[in-house]
Order: sequence, then structure tokens, then C-alpha cells
Amino acid sequence: MRANINLIHGDCMEAMREMKDESIDLIITDPPYNIGQSNKRTKVGDKIISNKEAWGEWDDFDNKEFDEFMFNLLKECKRILKEGVSFYCFTAREKNGFYCDYACHNLGFTYQNTIAMIKENPLPRFTKTNWRIAFELAFYISKGKPKTFNFINQQKMVNVQKYVIGKKESTHPTEKPLKVFKLLIEASSNEKDLVLDPFMGSGTTAISCWDLKRDCITYDTSKEYYDKACDRLKRHQSQGQLF
Repeated sequence: MRANINLIHGDCMEAMREMKDESIDLIITDPPYNIGQSNKRTKVGDKIISNKEAWGEWDDFDNKEFDEFMFNLLKECKRILKEGVSFYCFTAREKNGFYCDYACHNLGFTYQNTIAMIKENPLPRFTKTNWRIAFELAFYISKGKPKTFNFINQQKMVNVQKYVIGKKESTHPTEKPLKVFKLLIEASSNEKDLVLDPFMGSGTTAISCWDLKRDCITYDTSKEYYDKACDRLKRHQSQGQLF
């Protein structure tokens, strides 16, 4: 039986408040990083543009407002996760430890590990005043001791995963590599489990769950990216049926 994949155009925080306690088997997400106001550069397709141009208003918060946003997100995630399940959250490098510490020390999550995604072709440093940025981080925490951890093999199960930037299936500026998300989901859930991604983005979580036969629910406030994620999922499903 195929997975039940629900892509929803809406506010994840409003939706999560309506969810039942301990109803989710895994959360994996890539929320805004609050770097939309930055003049640093990123790669979208074949173009190198400023973060402000790439992200825009949806990733531009007042710093205090953004911290409150993340704290509230983590609180809701703790409530709706079942006991003994996992939570992967990507964040900006500068704040990864800060939000992880808050989740563990203030909310009672258990720290498990930190996942690093290494960019094999990082962007050049145009101003040459600092190190090139070649990795992204996610904190891996759990609600109690994880009941599910599917150790695949020694080669795959390392907390450093490499990928090539620029090889995307969508125009979303923060599309995450499908290979990495599938590995995290396969490791920390089982078939027919319900996976939540509060921030749909390009739809990578939804596609991963479809391939791995996990049920999935994911949200995005942007109608543009919601439509594009739906189209991407449909194309992926069609290609799977073709082969």
C-alpha cells in the first residue's frame, strides 16, 4: 500500500495547535533561518544572488521575534510527538546549538547527535575576508529514548553527509538533498509511520516519505511554493509508476 501524503497550503503553527497530543511518529524539518536580511550570497539554479533576493520576506524576522517563533515551534513539536520518537531540525549554523540547548534544557528533549551536510562545491568567498561556508547543520533530538533507529550499515550511518549544491529539482532556494532526507527518515521511522514536516519548502520530505512508504503531512504558507511542491511530487510519482 502506498503512503498517504498530505501537502497543505497553510500556517503550520495554527495547524499544529489543533493536532492531538502524541500523534506524530517523526518530525524532520528545515524552518526559516532568519537570514533573508543578509547581503551574503547563495546559489539558485545557475545564478549567484544575494540572500535578500533569494529568500525575501518569508525569511526576514526581528531577531527576538524569530527566537520566540522557534521556541513556540519546539514546544508544539514536543507536545505532538509520541514518546520515544525523533526530531531532526535544520537551522542556521550560528543558532543550531542555541535552539538545541533550549529544546533539551527547557523542554526535556534528549540530545542524540548533530548532523552535518557537507557541500562538495561550496560557493567562493567573494570578499575573501572569511572562511568559505561548506556545511549545514541539523540537531537530532528525541522525546525520551528513541524506540526506532534502523541502522542501515556502517558506511551510510555517519553524521556527516556530502552533497553537491546546484543540482536541484525545484526553484526553491533552500531545497535539501533527497538522499540525505531519505536516509534520516529511513533511520528514524518505519513504514506507515506518520512523519510531519512543518515547513514544506520544495517538498523533499513528502517525496522521501512517498518512496519509503511513510505517511506524511507538511505545510507551507507560500501558495507559489506549495503549488511547485505539489507539481514536483506528481512528477516524481509519475516517474515511479513509469519505471
